[in-house]
Amino acid sequence: MCYIICVRIISGRNRGKKLLLPNFEGTRPTADLVKTSMFGLLNDYIKGAKVLDLFSGSGALGLECYSRYAGSVTFVDFNPKAVVLTRKNAQSIHYEPEILKLPYEKALQLFKRRGDVFDIVLLDPPYHQGLEAEALKMLYNLNLIHAESICVVEMAKEDTMPQEIYELYEELKNRTFGIKRILLLKPKGIEGAK
Repeated sequence: MCYIICVRIISGRNRGKKLLLPNFEGTRPTADLVKTSMFGLLNDYIKGAKVLDLFSGSGALGLECYSRYAGSVTFVDFNPKAVVLTRKNAQSIHYEPEILKLPYEKALQLFKRRGDVFDIVLLDPPYHQGLEAEALKMLYNLNLIHAESICVVEMAKEDTMPQEIYELYEELKNRTFGIKRILLLKPKGIEGAK
């Protein structure tokens, strides 16, 4: 398997650490410029947070959260190459998180059985398949998030979020960067925090 090194951890305890990125089909790493803006929006929520990096790819987004003092990060990806890569990147900063090789639906069902509730969910699925909306519905319906949780969605600029998602979530931020869009969403109608 081939890797390339072209992104780094931007801030926190592992600032400047270079990460391996996949050089295989079906992956689309988040560039440093987009990460800088994304984490500028998200930074106030990270310290001590329980984070889920769903469709984690190289793990770069979740590892950025860890570097910024998230309490824990759980990584999920169904691609075995992505899981190996996330593990290598986590080991490079001496972190041993939970990394699951599962389809997102099965992972979310597992979290439900375990009683997990996440403060931050990072969603960066393959574009044009509607997976972000399906995952957001499951997170909400399975009670895997609380009233103060933040869901960060990276999606193609031309894709639209179905209206039914806006019945469940309030849009806090919406930013476009070239061909991609970043949304920060907060759930509606959930009582209380954690």
